[in-house]
Parts: sequence; C-alpha cells; structure tokens
Amino acid sequence: MSASDNKIVNQENKNSDIITWREYEALRNEMRREFRIKDDELKGTVDEIKQTLDATNETVTGLADQMTDIQRNIADMRLAIENLTAQQQQQQDDDEDPELEDDAHNARGAPRGHRPRGWVPLGRNGRGQDEEDGLGKPKFSIPKFEGGADVEEYLTWELKIEKLWSLHPNYSEDKKIKLASSEFDGYALRWWDSLVRNRDEDGAQPIRTWRAMKEVMTSRFVPTNYLRNIFDKLTLLRQGVKTVDEYYMEMEMLMQRGRVRESLEMTMQRFLNGLNWLKKQRLRDVLREGRFTPCAFSAGAFDALRSLLYSA
Repeated sequence: MSASDNKIVNQENKNSDIITWREYEALRNEMRREFRIKDDELKGTVDEIKQTLDATNETVTGLADQMTDIQRNIADMRLAIENLTAQQQQQQDDDEDPELEDDAHNARGAPRGHRPRGWVPLGRNGRGQDEEDGLGKPKFSIPKFEGGADVEEYLTWELKIEKLWSLHPNYSEDKKIKLASSEFDGYALRWWDSLVRNRDEDGAQPIRTWRAMKEVMTSRFVPTNYLRNIFDKLTLLRQGVKTVDEYYMEMEMLMQRGRVRESLEMTMQRFLNGLNWLKKQRLRDVLREGRFTPCAFSAGAFDALRSLLYSA
C-alpha cells in the first residue's frame, strides 16, 4: 500500500471515531433510561428496607410494652405479697404483745391495769421502751427530706434512713413508713400525701413496707437515665493521675450510687482494668516476685492487693 493509500485509511479511521450529534443524543437517552431503571430499583430496595425497619420497630415497641406490663404486674404482685406479709407480721406482733393478752394478770404478776412504782414497759426485745418519748416519737432525729431535683439528696436521705433501721431492727414496717414520712417537707410532703390519697381512691394496695416505699420513691426521685449514666461512668472509669486510693474510692462511690451488685471477682477485674500503665507494670512485678498469688477471689485478697499497690 502506498503512502497516499495509508493516509486515506487513517483519515477514514479518524472520521469513524467522530460521534455525530444524533448518535450522542441517542447514547445520552439510553444512559438516562438505564439510570432511571437503576434508580427505581434502588428506591424499591430502600422502601423494602424501610418497611422492614418499621415492622421491626413495631415489634420491638410491642415487646417493650409487654415487658413494661409484665414488670408492672410483677411489682404489683410483690407489693401485694409484702403487704400481706406485713399484715401477718403485725398480727403476730399484736398477738404476742403482753398488753393485749386476755389473762387477768400482767407479766409481772400484778392485776391488769396495775403498774408498780418504777414500772417501765418492756419492748419486744425485752428492753425498756426508753427509745421513745411520751408521745411515741423516737428520741433520735429522723432526717428531713424535701424532694428536690438533686438525686444525691434522695440517695443520701435513703442511706441515713437505712442506717437508722439497722440500729432499730424491731421496728415494724408500718412504724418505719410513718417515721420516714413524718419528716417530709415541701414537695416531698405534698407528693406523698397525694400518692397515698390517690392509691386509696383508686382502690390500689396501700404501701405497707419500707421496701415498697423505697421503690415508689426511687421511681419518682431517681430518673431512669441516672442509673444508666452512673453505669456508663463506672464502665469508663480509669485511674489516670489519681492515686490508687482515690481511684478505688471513686469506683466504690459509683457502685453505691448505681446500686451495682456484682461478684467480688468482677469488682476486682473492674479495678485492675482501670489501673494506669505504671500500676499495671507494678502489678506485673508483684506477681512475678510472688508477693501476691491470686489463688482465690476474696475480700482479704482484694485488700492485700490494694495495699501492695498503695505502697508502690
């Protein structure tokens, strides 16, 4: 083929690579059609996913409602059982009370109604009833509770009340409720009176145990997200620049506030995981030196381990 022939062929090839406007429009329309098809398919897929998610959300919501109903029923059953137990205990206490006996003589052998000089009524624990004044009020002071927005105010009040009940184990449930509510003030007083009145009007079980009283007060004065936030803080707690003592005290405080109940093994693992790098290195040295052997998880072993880390 001559040079002139090659030139003609190359020119024809170049001309064949050129797309006319009509061909361009046809190609553009075809691409648009393909895009519309893909877009419709994608929208259909998205709609199916949305429908699936909506159905899943409805199912989860239904299950959550059922769980709430179950928990409410369980709480009502527990309250009814506690009230029945309190009634039985009160009846038993009344039956055992020497003041209510039908015999003609009292426990000291004197006729009923006769009180020898210097006579002091005996409590059920056999001690003189000198813990109360003449009006039946305790000589110790009940902490006041006003029902503010501060969660710590309620938790501190509850802890103080628990300490008092531990010092007076013979107090009946009814007496605990009356004493605890006797120092309500402000919003707490109005809320408690309204709660008692509404339960009576609705025919609901009255609150007859200290545990039931704590439950209704916790549900009112401790937000549901409070315990979750406390647990999150506990999970993320690290020693950082704090001393071992400060770190452990903060962990203990969070566990108390969050009412965390776990095994000692889990608490020790939580404590060790949050130690800073230097203390973890110190722990490795202690284990390598054989100064501490974690053969068993116990309170004594935990205390010994913390003591070793304190001194490091």
